[in-house]
Amino acid sequence: MTILWLLLAALCQTIWIWSTTRLSGSAIKQSIRSKNAGAIWNAILPLLVYLTSGISNVVLLTMVMDEWPASLTYGVWTGLVMGLAALREWLMEKKPIGLKQAFYLILIGIGTVGLQYLQHDN
Repeated sequence: MTILWLLLAALCQTIWIWSTTRLSGSAIKQSIRSKNAGAIWNAILPLLVYLTSGISNVVLLTMVMDEWPASLTYGVWTGLVMGLAALREWLMEKKPIGLKQAFYLILIGIGTVGLQYLQHDN
């Protein structure tokens, strides 16, 4: 179950990263001034996603750290977030993943699996 919490924490962090690119303080101010409910919702939604995904990430990561050492948790979480962020950019923004980037992402994946394997041996 711990690995599921860690995967969900990494997914929340990836969503959080994406939401930071959608935040706009000026859009929120303009929508409130216009008093248009649709515009207000469209401006505030990224902020709600930002807060929800950020808080969820911290809660889930804390739950994992109750079971695993902090160094292992943070290392595996970081690798997962990097992989998910690259995948999101490739799928949503059509940014290509180059050969070097793919190679290093694979190395991160190997390291992540290795760290989990070593944790279960102890």
